Amino acid sequence: MDADLLRSDLAALYPQFGLRVAHAGTVLVAPTDEELLELAEIVGEPGGIVEPGREGELLGWPSDTGRDAARRFVEWAWRLREAPGAARWRAPLAVLDGGRALGLAVLAHELDDPAGTVRTSSWLARADQGRGLGRRVRLMLLELAFGHLHATRAVTGAAEGNGASRRVTARCGYRETHRETGADGVVEVHAAITPAAWRKRRLTDVDVEGVDAFLAALDG
Repeated sequence: MDADLLRSDLAALYPQFGLRVAHAGTVLVAPTDEELLELAEIVGEPGGIVEPGREGELLGWPSDTGRDAARRFVEWAWRLREAPGAARWRAPLAVLDGGRALGLAVLAHELDDPAGTVRTSSWLARADQGRGLGRRVRLMLLELAFGHLHATRAVTGAAEGNGASRRVTARCGYRETHRETGADGVVEVHAAITPAAWRKRRLTDVDVEGVDAFLAALDG
């Protein structure tokens, strides 16, 4: 089945599958299983996202590779497929560029988040980093959050040593709020952005679809 037709059918059950954000040839859409397998291949490859062996430090993931890492990623992604509600919702979006799935962005509101606050996270295949795509993807995610879902604050976090991720965060207008040291000793730097700060860097000509049905699910 065509991927977009499959997404359309799934959107009747899970409205997040109807979300679509597009800009300059890059598209964010809910991943089908086929696209999840493409992303799982990246996750399972040694050094597929960050320097080999630094997954636990920089991404908070186990440093295993191959089939175990791919399976862990797919199972995690499947768990995000739940009906959205006002108290909690998750919108995982595959990053498609040039017809390839090469990363994942997630916009979410969790049970303990204040009203109006959303969580943003994203990663790209290491081979596709360093060409401005990470910043574009994050700003596309914020377009969805602030421009269409009425969020009032977006937060994110990255390991202190993950300089690439933190530079993208800063270039998008986030400001550091606090730091936390995890049980593994890794220091995580937390940052937040408001709609006012985002508007100074807002992308033009971003096309967003599927918002009405998603908001209706949150209200219902």
